[in-house]
Amino acid sequence: MPLDDFLIGAALFGAMLAAVAIATALIVRRRLRHLDRLELGLASVVVGTAVLIGVHLLPLVLGILARGTVLAAAALAVVLAALVRPAADLRHDEPNPPAPPSSRVSWALAAGAGAFATAAALADLGRWAGDELIGVDPLTFHLPNVARWIQTGTVWQIDQFVPLLAQGNYPHNGDALLLSTVLPWHNDFLVRLPITFYLVALAVAVFAVARELGATRAASALAAAVVVSMPVVGLATIPRALPDSLMWATYTCGVLFLLRHARTRRRSDLVVAGVALAIACGTKWYGVSSVPVVIGIWLVARLLAARRAAQPGALKRALGEGVLVGGLAFLGTALWLVRNLALSGNPVFPLQVKPFGITIFDAPPDVIRDQAGWTIADYAGDLDVLRQLAGEIVEGIGSAPIVCAIGLVVAVLLARRRGRAPDPRILVLAAGAVVLGLLYTVTPATALGLRGDPSLANSNTRYAVPALLLAVPALAWAAGRLPRMPALVLEGALAVGALFGAWYGYEVQLRDLVLAAAALVVLAGVTWVLWRLRDRRMVLAGAAVASLLLGLAAANRMQDRINDGRYRNIDPGVDAMLRAAPGGQRVALAADWTVAGLSPIWPAFGTTIDNEVEFMGRFVDGFLTPWGDERSFQAALRRGRYDVLVVGRGFYPPEATPEQRWAIDAGWRTISLTARLRVLVPPPSGS
Repeated sequence: MPLDDFLIGAALFGAMLAAVAIATALIVRRRLRHLDRLELGLASVVVGTAVLIGVHLLPLVLGILARGTVLAAAALAVVLAALVRPAADLRHDEPNPPAPPSSRVSWALAAGAGAFATAAALADLGRWAGDELIGVDPLTFHLPNVARWIQTGTVWQIDQFVPLLAQGNYPHNGDALLLSTVLPWHNDFLVRLPITFYLVALAVAVFAVARELGATRAASALAAAVVVSMPVVGLATIPRALPDSLMWATYTCGVLFLLRHARTRRRSDLVVAGVALAIACGTKWYGVSSVPVVIGIWLVARLLAARRAAQPGALKRALGEGVLVGGLAFLGTALWLVRNLALSGNPVFPLQVKPFGITIFDAPPDVIRDQAGWTIADYAGDLDVLRQLAGEIVEGIGSAPIVCAIGLVVAVLLARRRGRAPDPRILVLAAGAVVLGLLYTVTPATALGLRGDPSLANSNTRYAVPALLLAVPALAWAAGRLPRMPALVLEGALAVGALFGAWYGYEVQLRDLVLAAAALVVLAGVTWVLWRLRDRRMVLAGAAVASLLLGLAAANRMQDRINDGRYRNIDPGVDAMLRAAPGGQRVALAADWTVAGLSPIWPAFGTTIDNEVEFMGRFVDGFLTPWGDERSFQAALRRGRYDVLVVGRGFYPPEATPEQRWAIDAGWRTISLTARLRVLVPPPSGS
């Protein structure tokens, strides 16, 4: 990428972020100044994320997405935020009762687990920052979806690049976040950083939830380390930049402010919780299922509390609060449901909505889900498969389910112990964790793989994380109420799990780990020195400017490393495709290819999203379906006027997929043939 293009993109990105920050600061300062610093920071993340997503979705909904229209939407956000009236009561709330003190051993366990997880994540980020994005999901639909938004300027389309799946019907708040970093440069070099930011926000939010419950500070810090050290969390976040970390962070923030409302009864807590859960609900399908569970259990607890209070209007107020939170949460996914309804005829396509046998929204058979989307519950009683599934779950989320299952029982017993007033918030979290855990076992694709062989189930242990986000803070609370030795055993088990989880999740390499630890020590030392200065305003301003310049230089070097030979020398077939379609070409994809290797879909768009990419097929009953006969396929080739055709050689290559023969019979010439892909170019004009 030329330097002037990089600087122009950086200026556009900086202007957009500045406007989002100003709008966020105006809202937070006028409505949420009563929060303490930690809560204020997390509320700012929630509000800022909502504004960031909103200024990109507004132009998309209107069909006018461009770099300029996003800046105009960001300016509008500043104007609207300036109209927000200050809250009548900005006095700080009464803090929680003081938590039990942390022992030195507890601090040692928390500090060790936290430092190791931080250094491991930083080392992993440093190792991947200058490399292309990898992984099936980001290269198959997340980033291609972003590319199509940029090319068409509208959200009113179903973008699908793999047949017989429905990734174009997913909720896409996470893709809007990715869009914010791709649009300024029409390039993906920065997408890992915002996803990693939400990993940090997740750790802080888990700490805040545990602290809100009254856990010791050491146990709260340990809880944060445990959550971000689960192997699937690290693997999904840094190498693959999946938007799950956005879902997890905002989900946890929503839980935090629901818990806080139980203490303060402030309406603003409900609003922040509703906005946070709205972002989570519209980010992943398992957010659509997890968010109603936590809201439903919270609402039941509120109604029971209102009934026990026997105050006039208490039940009505509780119901109103439930409508407020639930309504805000629904708004987070409403756009995607409306889009699906308008374009696929079913808001939750490809699922059927058929309560009590009454069909409200129909859907055709889901071939892929029927073949590979098995649930854990489907294998109830099959001990051989369950043993394999247990290994997949441990590979994905480590020992956390076992420790949490035991710890939740202890937490519930402590919360209900005689002689002590029950803590309903612990009981609510425990109930939520149990329900979400059961929901995980019946969620499609939790036993991903062919019948009897759930060999891909570890990647979808992501769906179990919401349950653990409720359980782990409850364990931190319990650790502070247990006798010394049982508490240390519990904390020790959590710490060991965090160490092993971080080792595997962040693929620790000792050299990188040592360098990352040294960098953290230097950074901590510099920060301490700056903070100790008496007159530090000018010094901090200078440090901020220096950091900005260093950040720009580092970002430019990072994009140079990524874009110099982007996706080359990984797969010979992809190399041939990139040589034939460097930019401004039409690229067609056909047939199936194995997922064990580089997906050609995202690379096909080119370094600056200049290529048009389509799959050779048509939509039948809402599913992208390949052409089933030679005549239709060849007619589509002629209509498409494609410059390059990439044909897969089957899930278990090399297979004689018929599209290869059909293209050759139409005169297309093979320029590359690998075990996975056949790359062809059209016959010469006039032939």
